Amino acid sequence: AEHLQAVSEGEIQNLLANVPPGSMKSLMVGVFWPAWEWGPLRKQSMRFLGAAHEQSLAVRDNRRCRDVIKSDWFQSRWPVKLRTDQDGKTDFGNDKTGFRNARAFRSMTGARGDRVLLDDPISAANANSDAHLLEAETIFNETLPTRINDPDTSSIVVIMQRLNQRDVS
Repeated sequence: AEHLQAVSEGEIQNLLANVPPGSMKSLMVGVFWPAWEWGPLRKQSMRFLGAAHEQSLAVRDNRRCRDVIKSDWFQSRWPVKLRTDQDGKTDFGNDKTGFRNARAFRSMTGARGDRVLLDDPISAANANSDAHLLEAETIFNETLPTRINDPDTSSIVVIMQRLNQRDVS
């Protein structure tokens, strides 16, 4: 949480966190942190691009974040007006130009964000596959850096468990 706060405050631009499974890493980075930036920090113009090795995982966290923001509890404290024409599981936005978009790690072309969130770029099942490791490395080095809006202010946050000495970490 302290490191994510440092990203929010511009003290850290890019962050890698290696966290074991079952430690709320996806909730912290993909759900609570974007809601915190939009809510208490009043950074509603912030644009989030969330990715995971499977589209369904990225969508899960996108939906959870949207549900937190839409909750009566959140709205009573930090009113964030979500756009009615952009209120889906994979993509939702607010009236201050901010949005949260979910993508599979392999399918990030065409999307950009102020915060690019990468949660587990490779599955445990594929962690010992040379082909999958090379694919993840190539996407991370060649595609991911081009998905940020501004090289001076945008951030890339990677949160993952270590699976192989050659993984993205």
